[in-house]
Amino acid sequence: MTYLLGLTGGIASGKSTISQFFKSKQIPVIDADIVAREVVEPNTAGLNQIVAHFGEEILLSNGELNRKKLGSIIFEDKEKRELLNRILSDEIRENILRKISDYKKQEQPLVVLDIPLLYEGGYDKMVDRVMVCYVPKQVQLSRLMSRDRLNEADALKRISSQMDLEEKKRLADVVIDNSGSIEETLKQVDNWLTPFS
Repeated sequence: MTYLLGLTGGIASGKSTISQFFKSKQIPVIDADIVAREVVEPNTAGLNQIVAHFGEEILLSNGELNRKKLGSIIFEDKEKRELLNRILSDEIRENILRKISDYKKQEQPLVVLDIPLLYEGGYDKMVDRVMVCYVPKQVQLSRLMSRDRLNEADALKRISSQMDLEEKKRLADVVIDNSGSIEETLKQVDNWLTPFS
């Protein structure tokens, strides 16, 4: 029986630190950001669909996706952005489901799904528990400003483009408070992991 843990958080909340901690414990992590890159590699169904809708000009000479070119197209056009999201979200979901199935066949006791848009994508319905890496908004804001060298207005724009972290905290089964030290954060995760050790 494979236990599926959904891991999510907000921008600059420290989710990656927790994800790395799971990996360091040899726990399989399915990272949605990596999957999103895999589904647009050359000769994939995802990239072929993007080319079919957006044309050959979104490819580099080596056949790879020209992210900058595609970005400039979808940034200007909401409908094209939504079309791209529809194409990719189906490909990403299928890829994630395939990876889950492979891990279940290997009888992995615990698999972590590291998905920034876990609730937005409905992935919370696919997992046994959801762990949210939480920090209060002021901590999130100051960490984001310092990490990405942003002014307050730009940092707030990025934070508000995501589902509110307070809402994610309310919906979570497990809340990891990351407002203290990394050691304190990882101790909470380690305590949660005890039954799997």
